[in-house]
Amino acid sequence: MGLKYYMGTCCGLLLILNFSSTVKAQGYYQDSLIKRTQMQSIGYDTQPAWKVTSAISTVKGDKLQKSFTSNLATTLYARLPGLTVSQQNTEPGLESPTLLGRGTGTFGTGRKPLIMVDGFESNFEQLVPAEIETISLLKDAAATAIYGSRGANGVLLVTSKRGKKQPLSVNFSAQGGFNEAASLPEFLNAYDYAKLNNEARVNDGKAPVYTADDLAAYQSGSDPYFHPNVNWYNEALRKRSPIANYNLNFSGGDNSVRYFGLLNIISNNSLLRKSGDMLENSSASNYKRYNFRTNVDVNLTKSLTGSLTLAGSVEDKTNPVGNNTLSLFQSLATIAPNAFPVRNPNGSYGGSSLRSNPLGDMLENGSYSSNGRTLQTTLRLTENLDVITKGLSLSGGISFNNFFKNYSIKSRQHERFSIVKNTAGDTVYTKYGQQTSLVGDESQSDQWRNFAIQGSINYNHTFDVHQVDAMVIVNSDSYTIKGEEHPFKHIALGGRFTYSNNEKYIGEFSFSYMGSENFPKANQFGFFPAVSLGWVTSAENFLKGNSTINYLKLKGSYGLVGNDNIGGDRFMFDQIYRYPAAYFFGTANTSSSSLEEGRLANPNITWEKDKKLNIGLEATLFNRLDLSFDVFRNNRYDILVTPRGTLPGFFGMDLPFLNQGKVENKGFELMLRYNNKPAPGEFEYFIEASAWYAKNKIVNLSEEIQQYGYQSRTGKAIDQPFGLEAVGFFKDAADITASPRQVFTTVVPGDIKYKDQNGDGVIDVSDNVAIGNTTQPELTIGVNPGFRYKGFDLEMLFQGVIGRSSYLSGLGYFAFQNNGKISAIAEGRWTPETAQSATYPRLSAQDNANNFVYSSFWQNKGDFIKLRSLELGYTCTHEYLKKVKINSARVFANGTNLFSWDKLEYGDPETAQGYVGYPSIRTVSFGVKLGF
Repeated sequence: MGLKYYMGTCCGLLLILNFSSTVKAQGYYQDSLIKRTQMQSIGYDTQPAWKVTSAISTVKGDKLQKSFTSNLATTLYARLPGLTVSQQNTEPGLESPTLLGRGTGTFGTGRKPLIMVDGFESNFEQLVPAEIETISLLKDAAATAIYGSRGANGVLLVTSKRGKKQPLSVNFSAQGGFNEAASLPEFLNAYDYAKLNNEARVNDGKAPVYTADDLAAYQSGSDPYFHPNVNWYNEALRKRSPIANYNLNFSGGDNSVRYFGLLNIISNNSLLRKSGDMLENSSASNYKRYNFRTNVDVNLTKSLTGSLTLAGSVEDKTNPVGNNTLSLFQSLATIAPNAFPVRNPNGSYGGSSLRSNPLGDMLENGSYSSNGRTLQTTLRLTENLDVITKGLSLSGGISFNNFFKNYSIKSRQHERFSIVKNTAGDTVYTKYGQQTSLVGDESQSDQWRNFAIQGSINYNHTFDVHQVDAMVIVNSDSYTIKGEEHPFKHIALGGRFTYSNNEKYIGEFSFSYMGSENFPKANQFGFFPAVSLGWVTSAENFLKGNSTINYLKLKGSYGLVGNDNIGGDRFMFDQIYRYPAAYFFGTANTSSSSLEEGRLANPNITWEKDKKLNIGLEATLFNRLDLSFDVFRNNRYDILVTPRGTLPGFFGMDLPFLNQGKVENKGFELMLRYNNKPAPGEFEYFIEASAWYAKNKIVNLSEEIQQYGYQSRTGKAIDQPFGLEAVGFFKDAADITASPRQVFTTVVPGDIKYKDQNGDGVIDVSDNVAIGNTTQPELTIGVNPGFRYKGFDLEMLFQGVIGRSSYLSGLGYFAFQNNGKISAIAEGRWTPETAQSATYPRLSAQDNANNFVYSSFWQNKGDFIKLRSLELGYTCTHEYLKKVKINSARVFANGTNLFSWDKLEYGDPETAQGYVGYPSIRTVSFGVKLGF
């Protein structure tokens, strides 16, 4: 078990100013999970929390500011019960974590929740927490049925801040600090590399390459040119890189006009060395984004109100080696420390015929920059129709979202030289590559746009003890992506009808009748209904005045939703004929173009469907403890499959995609929050804990009949890994003779030994079996404690995940793969002397087909606990501040991704797959906040 404290040391204090009139000593206990009158975001509307009978979890934007990142999605770790956030790429400007609502519900390609920003589909990762009011995850059918064939994976509702009736409030903030790598691969130095390479070659029956003099030179460092010892990570990376965030927002309003405005600048510099400052042929690796927002609500007449949203961002990214850094990090993880020096004796770049020089690539190979622009505009008008009947209103909205990114590439090549000494002792240089001029390329770009129209009729009225809420909404949207010939279109009629009696009994019916252009006319539209019931039990006479149970609500829902992002080709109901190749006729072999029937069409293709059941409760106990608990079961069917279990492989044609797949997904969610209620000025604290569990099972995959039942994926989890089951190392020749024959290559003592699953005496692909877990956790836990005392406050967020596996593969773990490096994990290699304690197979200088085959040996428990955020601060509201028109002042220190407690000895369990890309990072920042 490895405990990694990612606290680091601070090399300096960057002063951060944050002028904020909203900074005030608000009691933690006021953030109760359950408030009867608190408005909760639901699909296209809001409701008082007591009336909500669906499964929804919500986080406020202020909470998200506790994590300092440049991607909004990475602030959601452990914040929303039911939402699984998985981070892979961590490079600034390219972070795009995977989001899953209530685990994985389909083995199809469309698994992500639908993202809605202020009521319209949009991207949200480029937004900043300062402009967010709330983010809510809609999870069950009652919450998502109104989204029809797009709601099966859940819906993430992002609501931006809007102005309120209050005096002008101006806020300015500036936050800064540094990033540093939380973990980097631990490769061995030149001496250990050479020593173990000799050992590997001897194991392969070959002569050693390095002499005793070579090893002595590597160990002493006496000959840095012909016996170099280069840590390429140290050459290409810096220890820390600066990050900064500047924010200006203002809000206010009166009875006629209410407004919220924001300007934000975030700068997140890469860990790469500032190569652009060293040579003009390169550029430093930086990412900057500029966000702006204007939300205005105007009372145009006594009954007509208008809302305007204008928001967007401009992002600039530069790199010295490519549009991303993956190729550079692969070089850093591949080039042996003794391959060549960084610079030769004459100052030229070291290199070889096989490898280029990573530092030379950064400094000489040009610059890669991109500029992205995102724009969201929404106009909504609402007419109050109380003159017809009280509580009736009519609303209409139009939205246009656009994203465009262009790339500017200025590339060139540079020379590199390998060196040797001739018999006379002179240095001989051999050149590889050519010195070329910069060549520009402005042809690459990405673009999408979304246009949507909405119209709705709303009714809300109370008759004595009866409350009626009704909404009918019409939606139409068109989503165009560069490279797609046809836009994606949807049109829908939806509604929600809620009845409550005496604020105790609640019933709701919601539906959507939605169509999509991607399906045949007979299947373009579908009906998606849901019902839910709620009972505020604490309002009954037998619980009124109960000092233990202050609030209790039971709820349940059932309904049908869909997922039209089914993968495969578009318009699969049309038979496609393609030009695969030329056919040759006659004695002259003259070629002629030919048509070939493509994959068989399916005239009945349709979307995935999901029957969702949810039962839950919400309660407040002892006036201090809030809890929420839900259990759910989802049955997804009509998932797209290739019917290998229905039609044989010798059918003679590409099999059509059919809607035959089924998946069951079930689990629970629990959230607890305890607050003490001290007198003013006394010690104040809260602790919030959440846990959510989701486990899926493939019910029908229409897979081919397996010779061995253990290889069937039906009944297993989605993405269940299959591989060989390792049972140790071969001890000696007798052990090899007595064991089943392994077909991948000739084995010797010290090679990995596998289990013969079918008992046929041969180890081959027929012995692949389900091993370990998927990379997605089954159980996620969040713990969020906070304290406040006399202006001092401390808040933390811990995240733990259980039931996932990490697979250790590639350059970071496989010794000498592709003539590459060797990492510290290989020090536990098998030798005759270490046979009883070895943790790594015998070394081989070749890519060992037996030892590096996919197997349980390279699988590791991927569970971990991480401190996702920590903030310590002091808030001052002294009277002398008001004399200079400052309402409050706050100083703080903030940390993100500070430490990890896991079972992975080398690397980060979140990004262990391959382990050679941009590293996971931790961030430390400091600041002062002032408000006026």
